[in-house]
Amino acid sequence: MGIFSTTVLVGNLEGGYQEELQALVDTGASDSMFPASLLEYLHVHPRTRVDYVLADGSEVTYGRGQARLSINDRDGICPVIFGPEGDDNCLVGATTLQILMLTVDSTNETLIPTNKGRLGYGGNL
Repeated sequence: MGIFSTTVLVGNLEGGYQEELQALVDTGASDSMFPASLLEYLHVHPRTRVDYVLADGSEVTYGRGQARLSINDRDGICPVIFGPEGDDNCLVGATTLQILMLTVDSTNETLIPTNKGRLGYGGNL
């Protein structure tokens, strides 16, 4: 899959002001990430600290909280990582795509709304 970006609105759980950003779509990332200073400005607060493994195998620890994210008219409460500064640190991860019910069209480098969720187990219990 190629790398592409999408427009995302980021805000706190109470609603109100949202910041519009361009973020890379990264299906290899579990959670979405935005600069910590932006999340703090929006009154989004870390609830815990989580260890993450980067693509190169190194490990980092970041704060993790919840924010209201909107992409392509889909809106939901999603986990967010309090990342380092810089526009290149805005990522939309797989959990956000699942919560907002968006699928990746890698050929056209876009996100497509879906109305069907996925269940991992299809057999008999």
